[in-house]
Amino acid sequence: MLAPLPNPILIARQVVVILVIAISGTVSTPGQEQGAAPAALSGALYLDAWQIEKEFLVSPLALQEWIDLGLEPDSEIRPEEKDDLKTTIGNFLAGKCPVTIQDEPLVFTLDRIHFIEPDATEFSIIDHDATVTARDIRISAIYATPNFDPRQALQVFWDLLPDDSPFVTVKVADAGGTRNFNLTKFNPTLNIRGRYRSGARNSPPTPPPLPALAAAEPFRIPWLSLALIIIIFPAGFIIFRAKENLIIRLTLIGLILPAAIVFKGVGIPLRGKTSSISISDAAAARILDPLLRGVYHSFNYQNRDQQYEELDKVAGGEALTPIFLEIQRTLQSRERDGSRVRVNDLRIESSKSSPLPKRPGFQALCEWEVSGRVGHWGHFHDRLNLYRATFVVEPVEQKWKITLLTLHDRQRTPVPPPAPESK
Repeated sequence: MLAPLPNPILIARQVVVILVIAISGTVSTPGQEQGAAPAALSGALYLDAWQIEKEFLVSPLALQEWIDLGLEPDSEIRPEEKDDLKTTIGNFLAGKCPVTIQDEPLVFTLDRIHFIEPDATEFSIIDHDATVTARDIRISAIYATPNFDPRQALQVFWDLLPDDSPFVTVKVADAGGTRNFNLTKFNPTLNIRGRYRSGARNSPPTPPPLPALAAAEPFRIPWLSLALIIIIFPAGFIIFRAKENLIIRLTLIGLILPAAIVFKGVGIPLRGKTSSISISDAAAARILDPLLRGVYHSFNYQNRDQQYEELDKVAGGEALTPIFLEIQRTLQSRERDGSRVRVNDLRIESSKSSPLPKRPGFQALCEWEVSGRVGHWGHFHDRLNLYRATFVVEPVEQKWKITLLTLHDRQRTPVPPPAPESK
């Protein structure tokens, strides 16, 4: 008997499905339906004008298609096993899914890696001391590299495509929002150009120039006159006791005394202290605004030496390192996964200044608002934080610099919803 002919309708449907999957990598589509379980493997790119981050969100079970982790779905991962597992996964993912600019590969370094609990709408970090089951967790591994030229497009080659999944969703988050792309074995590449805020890489403005500082007139010690006078006293005592050559000795004293008067201008100058200056509250705010922008600007760089070099332009003296550590702590402490807020803008809400005693400069109790974004788990979060601190600002190297920062309070404020688009 002849074998039955294949159903042409079924064949047509299969062809359509294959074609849709093949071209889906070039179309921006939702990554997963609302309420659906998170995928076993997905990725994200966070594009900032200063930094590019690449994130893998992956089940350790799914990774075993490429690397043996010795896990079963019911395997328990104890706290003491987590660090070794993070190291193994981090080293493996470091070489996967390369990103290039004009065929030049970007060098990423591991920024942070965490065990997270998957959820249909959001993720949460799993406590390090908790024992977890392999099937119930995901790994979030984020790698970072500087963005040297935001004008260039990025090429991504996604080489982690499970055999049992038709596509992998890769999200691209930037200042313009989040775009979702489904990459497949037929089309595993992505060519993407970032959308950045206007002027995002501009240098911060310079502070106002220093006012004319009125220094006290230098005081001179007439050392030559003092020396001559010191000679006169013992000489005079000896002369009046001696009876011989009295006229000659009186003549010498008569010459030394006028000389002491003549040479009174020859002396050692001692510079007086510069008097304090009065800075109004509005002027203090105008000085602090560019200084604060310069402080946050220094954290746009990844290299510690570059950060200190930029920070040295707006902070000085022994306060340089404490200011660096304090600002670094405030940018990271609000994010449990260690991600850092990328500051977009700031606004000084209030500033109350007072002069420094017996030296130029001022002290200011300042409140300011910082808006920024942090990227993780496939999307950006907007952050709006309010800070209150006391600053000491003084002339250093002929320009204003922060020489002391004492943080009093910080709090997160609700982010206002975006304004509706005008039609």
